[in-house]
Amino acid sequence: MMKKSYSLILTVAVVSLLGACSAKGEQTTKSTSTSTSHSKKVTSVTGSQKQVRKETTSSVSRTKQQAQSQSQTKQAKALWDSNKKQALATFMSSWGTTMGQTYQSYDLTRDTDYAGIHFPSKLAQTDLAVDDTPVTAAWSTDGTGSADYNVVAIYCDVDGGTVGGHLYLFTFHNGQPVVLITSQNQGTPDNRLHFSVTANTDLKTGFANIVSGQANTSQPTTSAVSPISAAEAQAILAKQNIEYHVGQPEPQGNNASLPGGGIILKQYYGAQGIKIFKLTPKPGNKVNITVQEGTIKDGQGGLAAPISQNVTVDR
Repeated sequence: MMKKSYSLILTVAVVSLLGACSAKGEQTTKSTSTSTSHSKKVTSVTGSQKQVRKETTSSVSRTKQQAQSQSQTKQAKALWDSNKKQALATFMSSWGTTMGQTYQSYDLTRDTDYAGIHFPSKLAQTDLAVDDTPVTAAWSTDGTGSADYNVVAIYCDVDGGTVGGHLYLFTFHNGQPVVLITSQNQGTPDNRLHFSVTANTDLKTGFANIVSGQANTSQPTTSAVSPISAAEAQAILAKQNIEYHVGQPEPQGNNASLPGGGIILKQYYGAQGIKIFKLTPKPGNKVNITVQEGTIKDGQGGLAAPISQNVTVDR
């Protein structure tokens, strides 16, 4: 009986010891599990922070790249500057001399005074047409803008009058250099000021070369033009059906030569009337013809009369 009691006590002790070891093992396992979970969480948070920093750095980098790209794009769009402006001034002085004309430059500090046209201050408010197509135009300091024609320079050979005048706009149209000209001195049915793209190859080439930085501004490449004789002038007028009666009494100053090879023909008509025909040679075997109809009482024998015709034709 005593022996059984010892055996029972020993059994209980072994069971208790095994239970304690089991509990300790569970605690160790639970602690390890908790530590592993915490470690995973820390690793996860640390990785997230690194990803945020990476994304932030990437975003800042992209922002800098975009800013640099926008700056470079803005610089690339600039088509005109003060150096090109000076180059054009030199070119126009020489080209005008070759053409027998004197041109003045106009900008924001000085308006044109041509047939009541005041450019550039009224440029954006004036209804314009190029080759009979309505267009918009605006002054631009660098050649860029939202207008159809962004004007960077204006040149005209008259100031306060319109006799034989030429008004040039040096522009950028769709980013390309374009020279526009008008000799219009009267109103039109559509109330627009009409321009056309200049037919003068040397002027177009000169402007394009200045824009591209390839200009030789010391002397334009204008081809030489031969002077117009009185006989040729009469033949040109007859070809254009412009009435000029050979042999009719002619005023003093008839057949007067002009700078650049031009000529003036004068002729009386009626009791007090006088007609003045001015022919100016142009490059490309062209000639500009203007006709004024006045009276002998007009200043300088009709030279102050308005121009009734102004055309450029083949010689």
